Amino acid sequence: MTEPEPAPQADYSEDGVDLTLIRWMLSLTPAERLQFLHRHVNAILTIRELNAAK
Repeated sequence: MTEPEPAPQADYSEDGVDLTLIRWMLSLTPAERLQFLHRHVNAILTIRELNAAK
């Protein structure tokens, strides 16, 4: 006997939250999450510096 396929997961919650991004972030290890967020913080800081130089 084969097991039934799981029901497809919704891409968005009822209030419009993108659940695919949450699932993707939770698929990463804590170290990978931190590395991802650290890169984005550095990018934001670089953009702020470039805007301040204008």
